[in-house]
Amino acid sequence: MKKVRLLIFLLILVWNLGNFIQALALLNHIFLFAFPVLKPTYHLVCHQQPDKLIHIFGTSTLLCARCTGIYLGGLAGAFALIFTGRKLSLPTKYLLYSSLPMFLDVGFVMLGVYSYSKLIALLTGLLLGSVGIVYLTELIEKFLSQNRSFTE
Repeated sequence: MKKVRLLIFLLILVWNLGNFIQALALLNHIFLFAFPVLKPTYHLVCHQQPDKLIHIFGTSTLLCARCTGIYLGGLAGAFALIFTGRKLSLPTKYLLYSSLPMFLDVGFVMLGVYSYSKLIALLTGLLLGSVGIVYLTELIEKFLSQNRSFTE
């Protein structure tokens, strides 16, 4: 299953790099070729409201702060899972607990308790993404172990 975890990490890494494609294009203009394809692709998973994007070196991410946090958290969790050799099994309550700060943040912003904060959105996303990837990896590994023809 180590190969599966490595593959999950690499896929999430590529997804995260795509989120920062405009900043990467500052390093090398060859990255610009992907922008016309990536922007609408990332729009499928995020609202991309300009005031909620993270701005870096005069460019912005393709995902809002919360979605960026979720995917960066997923990347960090996937990286850690590469080095964890044991089988995964977390109680579902941990997924619920990790999503609670995000739901509270969204609720408080919508109720006008406080204004939207990119930092809070990013941090609540990081928490959910880092725990959520454990559940996603567990589901993928269970599926593959029950369907051996995929791994042979």
